[in-house]
Amino acid sequence: MERYRTTSQAIVHQGAEDPILQNDTLHSSDVGGSCPLDLPDELFRGVAHACPSSSLHLSRSRCCPTLAAWLYSAYSAAAITAAAKLQSSSSRSPDLPVLPDDSEACMDVAEKALRERGVALAAVNDTCDMAYCYCGVRLRPLACPRGLAVERDATGRWVAGDDRARRLERDCALPGPASCTRCLRTLYQLKEAAHGGGGRSTSKSDNGGARGAAKLGRGRDCQLMGLTWLLARNRTLYMPTVTRVLRALMMTPAGSEPLSCTLSHDGMPLAVDSAQLEDPTTSSSSATPSPSQRLSALRRMLHFVGVFWCFSSSLLLLQ
Repeated sequence: MERYRTTSQAIVHQGAEDPILQNDTLHSSDVGGSCPLDLPDELFRGVAHACPSSSLHLSRSRCCPTLAAWLYSAYSAAAITAAAKLQSSSSRSPDLPVLPDDSEACMDVAEKALRERGVALAAVNDTCDMAYCYCGVRLRPLACPRGLAVERDATGRWVAGDDRARRLERDCALPGPASCTRCLRTLYQLKEAAHGGGGRSTSKSDNGGARGAAKLGRGRDCQLMGLTWLLARNRTLYMPTVTRVLRALMMTPAGSEPLSCTLSHDGMPLAVDSAQLEDPTTSSSSATPSPSQRLSALRRMLHFVGVFWCFSSSLLLLQ
């Protein structure tokens, strides 16, 4: 399969089949320098299908999650390498500065590659492009040093370094919305582990005024790190679930966390306040029951009424 490895100089290179086996090429000092991306043919087809340039009414909920998933997949080798270095450094010094954000340079590289393959992402207006501004995708080093541990095996391949990473791979592997919801909740546990069980992490480093920037900002680093890890491990297997999770994260109103990947009646993911996610005693029973739950309750009630009627009739006959 032909792959493109691009840099800010738009160099086209025949890369390795497995992006995780590529050499360590990303350094925190490479701001504005090289931005290695693994761009398979499927990326161009997937983005073109989800974000058609000919569409007069582009669907944000369809385009942005798909675009984000493919771009994070393209960036996964660099992201994993940077995360592993940060993980190693954090074990020696817990107080590390925020890594520089070179995502604009990386997005320029990605959009240039898309244009060269005939995939034109329509700009929202003169000052807001599609991927970086409208969808809020940030191809930058992700920091979740105590949440997701990765390591190299004897062959040099990145592998899961702890039970949390292995559980993430397992919980996100099944198809369908149910797997997406399970995957989403496992991702929250990565964030809790990274922040000492608190589950919250707020940062003002993502100060862009882009409409979607906060949805995938620094506070989402652990979730994005987990999703990037899955795409690096097996893009074909995890791409559907990752796209669904990203849709839930990107479509949820600011200030709340999606509780599941299931959409409500207004097309938005079911959401819950961050405080509820942190409190394990919080019950979901207070939520509005679904139609299937209402039907099940009605059947139980009718069954009880029938049993009571039969019992009453028997007593009357005996009298």
